[in-house]
Amino acid sequence: MKFPPDISRLCLVCLIAVFCAFSGVLSAFADEKTAGLPADELVKTAESGDASAQCELGLRYLDGKGGLEKDLILGTRWLREAASQDNAEAQYQFGRCFARGKGLEQIPRDAVYWYRMAAEQGHPKAEYALGNSYMNGFGVAQNEAEGIKWIRKAAEKGLPEAQCRLAGCYLTGDGVETDASEAAKWFRAAAEQGLAEAQCQLAHFYFVGKAEIKKDAAEGARWLRKAVDQGYAEAQYQFGKCYARGRGVNEYPGGAYQWYKTAAEKGHAKAEFSLGVCYLDGFGVTQDPAEGVKWVRKAADRGLPEAENRLGLCYLTGSGVELNREEGLAWLQKAADHGNRAARESLDKMK
Repeated sequence: MKFPPDISRLCLVCLIAVFCAFSGVLSAFADEKTAGLPADELVKTAESGDASAQCELGLRYLDGKGGLEKDLILGTRWLREAASQDNAEAQYQFGRCFARGKGLEQIPRDAVYWYRMAAEQGHPKAEYALGNSYMNGFGVAQNEAEGIKWIRKAAEKGLPEAQCRLAGCYLTGDGVETDASEAAKWFRAAAEQGLAEAQCQLAHFYFVGKAEIKKDAAEGARWLRKAVDQGYAEAQYQFGKCYARGRGVNEYPGGAYQWYKTAAEKGHAKAEFSLGVCYLDGFGVTQDPAEGVKWVRKAADRGLPEAENRLGLCYLTGSGVELNREEGLAWLQKAADHGNRAARESLDKMK
């Protein structure tokens, strides 16, 4: 029995689609299977030419996990074997080795080459890495339009990091027209997948009321708390500000101090400054000017203008540190040079 040409072509397309989908399932199953293999079995499977096993073996050697000692040379060798068989995950990971100089000489253009090989197979993380390479001019001529193209591909596949980056581009206008609504959409998509950075950004949209998002401080605090619970320093600092101002939560100086301290201990400059101010002013903690100056100095040493200004004032007044006019003026000048208006006004008054 013969079918009309159109029906025959349709059947062929359907068969190809089913085969591709089935192949994808088999590939995912194979990767999952090799990931659970004991080291000795994994080595045998890799030596038999199985690309998924070669990729898994390479990653275990790179990290020294799964019953194998860390060996960067063997790790990159096995990744290369798998990458040469068009294993997309291996190509992406091999690109990362070139990008970071892990087990190989750091060669950005080679990183981009392997990212592209994997990205053209639809590997989301490779698409994102390739997009970032174009955005930053890493190993390839900077091209924001091309960067956005690849980042969008990864975002549309559901990669939260790509969704958050795309949202940021819409927020700042990098490679696309500024669009707060698109930014909100993509931040939410990433936030709902649990990405702390996106949760923190979405919280800000609720705090200020942006795009279609109505101002709702309590909802903002709820999203911020999700990022806080993941240990994200920026969110912890912002949560401290919420307690200091009573934004979305009850005002509680002790809570502000505690979250500033948590973020400051991770090296967050604004949190270090805020913690220092808590000690200097006795806000949420017993006043301790010397401890305050210690934390303000940490932030000032990182180039934070408001910290440079406050440290200068501490030297000029002898608060928490020995009075030293010359040192105080030097810090005020640094702050003024970094755009701090208060420092500039103070210097102008002293002329």
